[in-house]
Amino acid sequence: MFSPEIDRALKEMGFSKLTIVQERVIPLLLEGKNVVVQAKTGSGKTAAFGIPIVELGLPSLVLSPTRELARQTACHIRKIGKYKGTKVVEVYGGVGYKRQIEGLKEADVVVATPGRLIDLWSNGVIDLNTFRIVIIDEADLMLDMGFIDDVSLILSNTNRELTGLFSATIPSEIEELAKKFIKDFEVVRVCLGLANVTQKFIYVKSWRDKVNFVKRELDKAEGIIIFVNTRKSVERLAKVVDGSVELRGDLPQSIRNRNIDLFRKGVYKALITTDVASRGLDIPIVNEVINFDIPKDIKTYIHRIGRTGRMGREGVVINLLSDKNKWFEDKVKGLIK
Repeated sequence: MFSPEIDRALKEMGFSKLTIVQERVIPLLLEGKNVVVQAKTGSGKTAAFGIPIVELGLPSLVLSPTRELARQTACHIRKIGKYKGTKVVEVYGGVGYKRQIEGLKEADVVVATPGRLIDLWSNGVIDLNTFRIVIIDEADLMLDMGFIDDVSLILSNTNRELTGLFSATIPSEIEELAKKFIKDFEVVRVCLGLANVTQKFIYVKSWRDKVNFVKRELDKAEGIIIFVNTRKSVERLAKVVDGSVELRGDLPQSIRNRNIDLFRKGVYKALITTDVASRGLDIPIVNEVINFDIPKDIKTYIHRIGRTGRMGREGVVINLLSDKNKWFEDKVKGLIK
C-alpha cells in the first residue's frame, strides 16, 4: 500500500495492520482530499496524517496544542519517515530559540504549538506560505486552551494544498473553523465513544489511605498515570510515592521532557501529573489510570481515561473517592458499558 521505505519503517514500529481511522483517512489524504476527522483518543490519528505527510513529501505543518504532544507527534512522524530521510523539527515554547531556528532551515515537517510558531513567523524566522500540507491536531483542545484565534491566524497566512483537522469532538466552533478555512472537505467520523477501559471506584477515608492504595498498585501495575488537580498536589504526592516521577506546568520544559521520557522508558512506574497530561499523550506502558483527585468535569474525566486502553489495548481507571464523592460514581459509571 505504501512505499517500501514507509513499509519498512512501519514494520519496525510494530504496525501489523491499520486501525479503522487510518484505513479511512490515509487514502483520502493521499488522493489530495481535505478531511475533518472525528475519532476518539487512542484510535491512531497521528499515523493517519503522519503516513500521508511522509509519503507525499510536501512541506508540512502540524499544529499541536501542547508541548508534550508536539514532541510526541514529531517523534512519531520521524520514525515513519526514517527511511525516507524526512527531517522533522519541533517548535514550542519554554526552551531556547537557537536550536529550533537552526532546525527550520532544513525541515520537511514542522510540528509546532501555535504561540511559538506565531512568534517565529512575526519575527520573520519562518514563512508560513511555504507549507503545502497543514494539519490541526486535537482541535477541540485548541479551542479549550484559547488557541482558536491563533489557529485562524496561521491558516489565513498559509498557501496550503491539503488540510486536515483532527479532533475527538467537533463542537460548533470547530465546525465553523473548518467551514471558513477548509475547502471541499470530507467528514470522517470513526472510532467514536470512549476508551477501552474498565472503571473501578474505591472508597477511602483519608489522603494517607489514598497514598497506601497507590503504593500497592505500583507493585503490580506496568505503568500508571496518577492524576491530581493542582501542581502543589503533584509535588506533595511525588515526595511520598517511590518509583514515581512528576509532570506539572511550573517545571522547566527540559525537566518536563526528561520526566516523560524516563516514564516512557519504564525507569519510573508512575507519572504523577495534573491535567497537563490528560490529552494526547500516548505511552504504551500505561495500563492503568488513577484519579487520586476526581476531575472538575466529565469532559476532563473522559480525557484522563484516554491515557490507557489505547490502540485496541485494554486498560483500567481507578477512582479514589470519599463518601461525600458518591455522586461522582453515580455520574460517570454509566459512561462505559
